[in-house]
Amino acid sequence: MVDDHPIVLSGIGAMIDGQVDMTIVGLAANADEALETIGKALPDVAVIDISLPGVNGVMLIERLLERYPSLKCIALTAHEDPGCLRQVLAAGGRGFVVKRSTTTDLLQAIRCVLAGDNYVDPALAARILSPRSSVQGDAGNLSERERSVIQLVAFGYSNKEISSRLNLSIKTIETYRTRATDKLELHSRAAIVRFAQSVGWLAELQ
Repeated sequence: MVDDHPIVLSGIGAMIDGQVDMTIVGLAANADEALETIGKALPDVAVIDISLPGVNGVMLIERLLERYPSLKCIALTAHEDPGCLRQVLAAGGRGFVVKRSTTTDLLQAIRCVLAGDNYVDPALAARILSPRSSVQGDAGNLSERERSVIQLVAFGYSNKEISSRLNLSIKTIETYRTRATDKLELHSRAAIVRFAQSVGWLAELQ
């Protein structure tokens, strides 16, 4: 976790560390500390504030990925600017979370990038992605299993993790996921997240 505000750094760090499937291995207040700490701890994910003193978060992401290509970087920022998002993605960032969002959004972003996907905060995604012209599918058309699977997908879990949670084979999970996304006409994870948020599914999992 990299942030130059001590309260934010300790607060979010403690929140992440409190998850059963996550552990904070280092905290840093600037780019130099981040490069040193990440070099020693070799984490799976780095959550990086964009507005750092000196070397900003975007530049830090570029430098980190030059040294550690497998590192997954998530930008955490107060700026809801599509241009900032484009800079983060161009630098190699895998996630973009707005600071005014809930802690659930950040946890979801971490799980999402760990599963191999990109994550864009729904607050920003809704602004930069064109709305569908057709009526979106009705959640009432889903079976109980289809709903459970697509809800967990929206929360950032991988097919393997969902398989474990629901005690079903990965192939069965993939089938339920495909059926659900076809019924709802959702063709990306970002669309699934927006839909889940709109019908209150994410709040149910908090």
